[in-house]
Amino acid sequence: MTRHGPLNEFCWMDLKTRDPSGTAAFFSSVLGWDFAVDENDWRKAVSFSAGDHRIGGVSDLARPVYPPGTPAHIAYYLAVDDVDHRTAVAAANGAQVLVPPFDAGDQGRIATLIDPVGAAVSLWRPSGFAGWPVSPPDGAGAVPHHAVLACEDPERARHFYAAVTGAPPARAAFLEASTATAPQWELVLAVGDPDGVAARARDHGGEFVTTAEGLKRLRSPEGLAFRVRTPEAAPAFLETDRLVLRPFTEADAPGLLALDNDPEVMRYLNGGRPTTAEAIRERTLQRLLHDHPCTGTRGFWAAEERATGTFLGWFELRPVDDHDRTVVELGYRLNRASWGRGYATEGARALVDKGFTDLGAERVTANTMAVNAGSRRVMEKAGLTFLRAYTEEWPDAIEGSEHGEVEYELTRAVWEERRA
Repeated sequence: MTRHGPLNEFCWMDLKTRDPSGTAAFFSSVLGWDFAVDENDWRKAVSFSAGDHRIGGVSDLARPVYPPGTPAHIAYYLAVDDVDHRTAVAAANGAQVLVPPFDAGDQGRIATLIDPVGAAVSLWRPSGFAGWPVSPPDGAGAVPHHAVLACEDPERARHFYAAVTGAPPARAAFLEASTATAPQWELVLAVGDPDGVAARARDHGGEFVTTAEGLKRLRSPEGLAFRVRTPEAAPAFLETDRLVLRPFTEADAPGLLALDNDPEVMRYLNGGRPTTAEAIRERTLQRLLHDHPCTGTRGFWAAEERATGTFLGWFELRPVDDHDRTVVELGYRLNRASWGRGYATEGARALVDKGFTDLGAERVTANTMAVNAGSRRVMEKAGLTFLRAYTEEWPDAIEGSEHGEVEYELTRAVWEERRA
């Protein structure tokens, strides 16, 4: 059943434009949204719907309430339980209050802030209307999927929203990025026909582009933009409460390039040396796309945050020998934005269970540098125990390699005994 009105989630947007009729015509033609005067709104404003569900409104920047020169933009509203209290908490945690709390007719109570990383956001206590659906019905087109805030300090942003609302929005992603202008929230739309959207956008004077990072973005002639999420090419291999593990595709190359060029991520693997796009395409991705005949599956799985679809990195559970399914190696590599949130342990535990229940494994092994305390903790939390320390020759020694390697393991017998 579709639910409405979740607290601590984004629930509404307002297209602020100097061309209301042109904006409505563009998004109606490109995304199929229906624009109409909202007779239930105290201002008789224009709102728009995706299918049967209202998801946003339209505001004319020519109105005197807006300062001259205000650029076209999209305002997003975060549903909270008490606007006045949450605004006070936000201010105490470094936010600038642009518009103090006020009653928006019978629709709810609103305040507008600039958060500590510089992004604008409105807090909304819904009353007469609770916002867009949490789980849009199957077949609904161009519906809100999740929100993204790309900024230079995503951890600061995440901690701010957790302090204000009690927890960061579940359907929101905080990503690290350098921006020439102030950061801003962006909405990711789930669309079922990206090629059709791209063609219609171009026909009506807009853009549908894929950036160097693999991001797909729809932009109106006036510059109003949305990120676009397209259907997955293959079903998920494994899902947990917070993760989706799916087969890699060629489209994952940009995410892998960013992952393997983070010096901290690669510290215990190659000392943090950079990796080229060519190496990702010709070596890394080909290894991740390899099928193992003894299991009939891949050995590496792209990891996404279940709530948002954000690429986090990958997990590994592959046979040590292509023709022997009984001994499998566990591995993981996640981006820094996901560290400290329990994702590695959650994915590793689920893969270990799947290895023993579905893939015919008799023994799971995992290896890392002896000095890699974080990886060793994940192995232990996933149920593996220390087996041995050993040394091997490194083509290019890196810091810590002089202390050798360690191997952990979990056998089927021990796994079954613990589950009994």
